[in-house]
Amino acid sequence: MTRLAALLFSVLIFAGSAFAGPGHDHGDGGQGAEAPSAAAIPRLVSEGSDVELVAVAKDHTLTIYLDRIATNEPVDGATIELNGEGIPSAKAKALGDGVYEIEADWLHEPGANALTFTVMAEGIADLLAGRLVVAEAAVEPPAQPFSWSSVLQRPEFWMFAVAIGLGGFFLAFAFRPLRLPPDDTPRVAATPEPATPEAPLARHLRQAAEIVLVALVLAASVPSRGWAHEGHDHGGDGAPVQAAGNTPGKLPTGEVFLPKPTQRLLKVRTAPAATDKAQPGSELVGTVIVDPAYEGRVQAPMEGQIELAGGGISFVGEKVAAGDVLALLAPAMPVFDRGSLQQLTAEVEGKLRIAEQKLARLTRISGDYIPQREIDDTKTEIESLREQKRVLEPKAAERLELKAPVSGIISVANVRAGQVVGARDTLFEIVDPKRLWIEAIGMMGADDGAVSSATAIDGQGHAIPLTYIGRAPTLRQQSLPMLFRVEDPHASLAIGATVRVLVQKGTPVEGIIVPDGAVVRSTNGLPQVWIKMAPETFEPRAVRTSPLDGGSVLVTDGLAKGDRVVVQGAELINQIR
Repeated sequence: MTRLAALLFSVLIFAGSAFAGPGHDHGDGGQGAEAPSAAAIPRLVSEGSDVELVAVAKDHTLTIYLDRIATNEPVDGATIELNGEGIPSAKAKALGDGVYEIEADWLHEPGANALTFTVMAEGIADLLAGRLVVAEAAVEPPAQPFSWSSVLQRPEFWMFAVAIGLGGFFLAFAFRPLRLPPDDTPRVAATPEPATPEAPLARHLRQAAEIVLVALVLAASVPSRGWAHEGHDHGGDGAPVQAAGNTPGKLPTGEVFLPKPTQRLLKVRTAPAATDKAQPGSELVGTVIVDPAYEGRVQAPMEGQIELAGGGISFVGEKVAAGDVLALLAPAMPVFDRGSLQQLTAEVEGKLRIAEQKLARLTRISGDYIPQREIDDTKTEIESLREQKRVLEPKAAERLELKAPVSGIISVANVRAGQVVGARDTLFEIVDPKRLWIEAIGMMGADDGAVSSATAIDGQGHAIPLTYIGRAPTLRQQSLPMLFRVEDPHASLAIGATVRVLVQKGTPVEGIIVPDGAVVRSTNGLPQVWIKMAPETFEPRAVRTSPLDGGSVLVTDGLAKGDRVVVQGAELINQIR
């Protein structure tokens, strides 16, 4: 019992600060009180027929932001006049970018002020009203002393104590010592008879009572968030609160609070959603190829050695016209063929000398002894032998001109001076970069006449219009290749590059057309758009989309007519956390 009393006394020493009374906060882990949250900046929000107004009060200055409701575009050059009950009239001073300012000495007085703004601008005449509430400074409530009566009135305290007491009572019975059987050995007469032992049931009840008493004291001394009164918090992570002041943030509802200064920094713009009909599109993977009619290839007709032409050897990127000489090819001849050629040449030369000598003899003999027919035949034979000799001259002296088959730019040049090439080797490839096609993988059974328009999107995001040519009847990658002609090639479009092809075909469907940049990805990967719900509040909206022409997207579900969709700056709003 002495140890038990010491334990109770030591526990009670630390029990005084365990429970918070009304209006108390114990922080987190005894590390000090939680810092009070900053007071929200007084602001007024009002919407008219054409414009919306946000007024923010700071010190003695009232800053006014004026934007168009439909597009969120700042309104410059407006005249704003302020009126209110008990407040002197004032005219706002323009600061640029739709921002205006009014000096107001009455902003330091707490209370609700009903204000009216008269807005006049080009094509705009509106009257906006609202209430600007200036709150009083927050006062820290006085600390109240600890009271055991408030603790004993808490039902949680008694529930916790009873639970621990029952558990202790059970443990006392579960771990009670076993009673040994009586010993038949006679005891020594000299041993004095011990005192009557305490009844087992009474001993167990006493042990359980001790455990219950210790549990009650421990329950009173353990600081826990559950013992705090209503309206009190002991630290830790709580639910996010609404952003205050001019700091953007995400609200507990999933909306985003985006103050007007941040909207101007991000250049946020909106557009009212309007229903329209358009053909749904599908996205294909395409490859840039050359128009076959404007592509040429130069191959070696025989084995030989490359030699320089008059202007040198052509190179990659050089512009050439059809018929231009790109290089010279000196044919190569094997040693066996060269010996046979020399032998044949020697025979022809011998026959030519004999024929020339014969003609000389016939010419010296004149008169009727030699018929003219024999002289003519000899001359014809000499001419034939001379032509054979010319044809049989060494092939090393012959050069073949390699000419461009089409006009364009050389894209491949696999030649060097002195290079030995084989027959059918590709030496040059010539293409016209202004005559390009795109080969895309289409779907089986696609109707040729159903394709109304097509657009290619290159790696840099440029939209390039295409004209549908046709489709191949042979399967490739379990699909039918579709061919498109590039009408206006962009400088960034390279041959062999992979592009996205957006094809519109099928029956028109009804939807809302929005810019491609308005659709962003949510945290779960689904497409969504941002809707402007209030001048400084934006809400995410999941949508179902279909691609159109690379610059626009058809929203078929998720939007309603009149929703103010963010068409510029949606990606930046999507990153606010």
